Amino acid sequence: MALEFPHREAIVSTGERLTYSELCAESLRIASVLIARGVLPGDIVPVVARRSRDLPAALLGILMAGAAYGILDVRWPSARIDTFVRDMRAPVVLADAAGATILDAVGIDHIDLAALRGGSRDAPAPAEALPDVDPGATATVFWTSGSTGNPKAVLSPHRATTRLFGSPGFMDWGDTPVMINAAAVAWDAFTLELWGMLLSGGTVLVHEDDLLLPPAIRSYVADFGATHLFLTPSLYDVIAGGDIGCLAGLRALLLGGDKPSPARCHALLSAYPGIELYNGYGPVESCVFATVHRIVDADTVTTTGIPAGRPVPGTELHILRDGVPVARGETGEVTIGGTGLAAGYMNAPDQTAAAFRDVTIDGRSRRVYLTGDQGRLDASGVLHFAGRKDAQIKVAGHRIEPAEIEVAALALGCKRAVAIAPRDRDGDRRIVLFAERPDTVGSEAEMRGRLRATLPSYMVPAAVHFVTAMPLLENTKIDKRQLSARFGYPA
Repeated sequence: MALEFPHREAIVSTGERLTYSELCAESLRIASVLIARGVLPGDIVPVVARRSRDLPAALLGILMAGAAYGILDVRWPSARIDTFVRDMRAPVVLADAAGATILDAVGIDHIDLAALRGGSRDAPAPAEALPDVDPGATATVFWTSGSTGNPKAVLSPHRATTRLFGSPGFMDWGDTPVMINAAAVAWDAFTLELWGMLLSGGTVLVHEDDLLLPPAIRSYVADFGATHLFLTPSLYDVIAGGDIGCLAGLRALLLGGDKPSPARCHALLSAYPGIELYNGYGPVESCVFATVHRIVDADTVTTTGIPAGRPVPGTELHILRDGVPVARGETGEVTIGGTGLAAGYMNAPDQTAAAFRDVTIDGRSRRVYLTGDQGRLDASGVLHFAGRKDAQIKVAGHRIEPAEIEVAALALGCKRAVAIAPRDRDGDRRIVLFAERPDTVGSEAEMRGRLRATLPSYMVPAAVHFVTAMPLLENTKIDKRQLSARFGYPA
């Protein structure tokens, strides 16, 4: 893109603009610094930072050096960041000012992004050609909640990202798209916003505040020409219910991370018939989206809800039951194959072997990811989501294993704990934790505070209820229905 559109704006943030030519030159200098610091192909470089003007160049520099990056959110507990950084075993760690404060506190050496940017201006270009990188090599590490109570690091290859934004891609971005970059940095939606633009000749419009609110969206459209926006359905519901007018002028809105509300989709299409509205489905193990559906008004009045869509380029979709494909229209486990698949989980061969399998379909062995999601393909090959196979829950677009929250509670001294995610009056899920009171915690509010120190914010329970003893079923499992009824939550 730097050769094709050298003077086109690649990155825009408050008060700063970076062209494709400038981005490429800066990234090359950063790659040179990283290589001089010992970064080799195959390394994973941790980056502890917020969204900023400096972050894209640093990430591209890491990729140019032949390494992969793993972004860690500065809002996470420091103990969590410390563990993840050490797990990546990198020769170099990058951080912005907020990340530097965390790393200093836990005693991890790092390079400041601002210093890297300034120092890189005088750094020579690499003396030798940059390393060739195989499309199957790891480019990005994403974190997802772990069913064992420990988070998993997903090793996503270059081709998982590039398959989405080639020709044809999963959608037509149109001419000179400008996408608001507001997703959490450690989430694969950040990949959609960043690389979706940089691989399509578009502009990344960096939102530097934590929350994206309607006034900011309205300003980005009016003052910066924003054309594209990604939102989780839960955030979209809040915006559409309170100030749908802020979305006026957008060319396309993409939803993903949970099932969209048909009523809210109808509201947008009625208010702005020209806007393109998309629903995307896919676990992080398949990078951003496995299927996409352009929502039309007819989808909002069906009894089956908004479709999940058709496979994106480079993606195979199979519905299996007991490892065997089912007929069209039958429900089974959604199984994904193709070039979007992750290599597996970092330092977790057993978990990788359990989730990524070789199965025989149409007489040919294929490597697939078993999502645990239930779904069906209709007669035209469109996927319809039908819930989870296991206990995994989705809250505000984040895929969460209750076990990770429960393990955190047990670590604080609870003998038993169980997390559920009932829907509130507005239909949104929120996490509720039931626990036997530990000796070391005085109140339920204190328990939430202690959990906030070990869990990311989206996993901290909205409510904690202490019980003297857990009600049990005959099989000795905790009776969640009885607990829910006791405290007035829907079963």
